[in-house]
Amino acid sequence: MKESPNKKLKPHSHDFSYSWAGVDRSTRERSRVKVIEELRQRWNTYAQGRPLELPFGPVFPTSKSRDSFLDLQIEGIGTKTLLAELDPNGHSLIGIDGVAMAVNDVVRSGAAPFLLADAIHISKSSPTVVTRLVKGIEKGAELAGCVLASGETGDVSEILHSPLLGACADPFDLIVSCLGVVDKCEVVKGFIDEGDVILGIESSGIHSNGISLARKVLLKAWGGKYDLHDIPEGMGRPLIRELLEPTRIYAREIIEAARRFGLKAAIHITGDGFGKFQRLLDSQRKRASGKVFGVEIGPMNPPSGIFGLIERTSKEMKKSITREEMYRTFNMGYGFAVIAENENADNLVDLFNKYHTTRRIGRVTKSGKIVIRESGDRARPVIL
Repeated sequence: MKESPNKKLKPHSHDFSYSWAGVDRSTRERSRVKVIEELRQRWNTYAQGRPLELPFGPVFPTSKSRDSFLDLQIEGIGTKTLLAELDPNGHSLIGIDGVAMAVNDVVRSGAAPFLLADAIHISKSSPTVVTRLVKGIEKGAELAGCVLASGETGDVSEILHSPLLGACADPFDLIVSCLGVVDKCEVVKGFIDEGDVILGIESSGIHSNGISLARKVLLKAWGGKYDLHDIPEGMGRPLIRELLEPTRIYAREIIEAARRFGLKAAIHITGDGFGKFQRLLDSQRKRASGKVFGVEIGPMNPPSGIFGLIERTSKEMKKSITREEMYRTFNMGYGFAVIAENENADNLVDLFNKYHTTRRIGRVTKSGKIVIRESGDRARPVIL
């Protein structure tokens, strides 16, 4: 039986938010912290010695000499798979997202990605669908400069949702893991100082984050305003294609920058948006005897493109998404950020611009807060 995507949506009397869309950040963060505390006890048993803890996770020594470290990450693509089920070309695109989510996490430590593995869980195996997914993963691997080494496909119809109305293929989920390696002297440790410069590298769009909220605001299939193939003002292409634009892979430029100029920190701006900086600030405080830092971002232009559309549409639906919620949920046009010493900033901007548009977007402060300032005389600061 086909399932209508919006049948479980209930009327609501409050503003749109990620929590309303079904994602509870605070519970998820408590779970993450609890798991890390548990795992930290197990790391002592690693044969090559204790790992090096970084702001976004540990890297493990390749040998007892600790001359180099391994960074292993595993990532999914969330509810973006639902969009791929509704578009004939979706499976060919979304494999890139799977690679990007894992690879962009690996390079935060300065590790160069070299091996990938995937897991495709699908309601019913289809050679056509699986081949398209794998080709997308291979394309992502090529963009990242690494190799797809292995994978598995599982038929798990009993644990996946019912097929969506209008779907072009059966339900599926995709997980990708990535292994990278970094020399000891090139690890991006995440130690920052007041006055350090923050550089932002542009995203290709919404990436694979905030899709749960975007779907329910934008698409009629989930209670939103537009049909899949509508072309809203300012988009220039059908909305489904805009939402399915693959996540940008930043591996080559980040590794080149780390090797040539050095980076103090690297942040993959994903599901928590600019709130992702908080992990870095918390880590610094713990490692630097309580020394408190903050970041100031801006001036940022008001939301545009897909992000402006989401905000405008929420207001047209007589609800709204607060600007704070926008910055906590979406990448707002920047998919990756790095923190560097001021004297290296111009060289890094020049390097990154050979790949994707990059600019200075902020600096490290002692405020203890994440402050985002927008252009315009009357724009009030957004504090996360």
